[in-house]
Amino acid sequence: MGRASSKELFVFVGLVLAGVGLRMQFQHLPNFAPVAALALFSGYYFRSRMLAVATPIFVMLLTDSMIGAYHPVLMAVVYGMLASPILFRSFLRRHLNVQGASGRQAALSTLGLVGCGLLSSIAFFVVTNFATWMIGGLYDYTWHGLTRCFVQALPFFRYTVAGDLFFATALFGSYAFVCSFAWDRRTAVSQTA
Repeated sequence: MGRASSKELFVFVGLVLAGVGLRMQFQHLPNFAPVAALALFSGYYFRSRMLAVATPIFVMLLTDSMIGAYHPVLMAVVYGMLASPILFRSFLRRHLNVQGASGRQAALSTLGLVGCGLLSSIAFFVVTNFATWMIGGLYDYTWHGLTRCFVQALPFFRYTVAGDLFFATALFGSYAFVCSFAWDRRTAVSQTA
């Protein structure tokens, strides 16, 4: 694992600042946040896994210091699940084409990105609600209590899915646009040379 380039550090700082700003901006919508999408993108973009993991963790640490903390074990579970989309890095690097994909390849890239976003949302929902049931003391430690915990969390789940898909589309779409612009510019320069 090599050192991060100055470009990667600049992108890291930009992603953290954008993540903090967006999470604070949308805090009135429960679970509609850019953090899991940032983790998905960071895993794809950064060569360093540590830098990729640090992106969502820094966003959460900074925003939770302003919004407020909660049960430390539950916070650790939430942070871990928000960083978990980084695990899709190999799949996305292998199958996501952001430079000039068209037709079938573009559709498969989009489907792969949406699939990774949905899997991240589902995993977050299942693991964090199970942890809430185990740790929180809000529900009986019975099958009925567990079911009630998940049912009451369903309204939050729709915001999780919406936020993850919206922000992942915005991040990867913006990156694809920048890459295509840079690709077109390099192609134009090489054709005039």
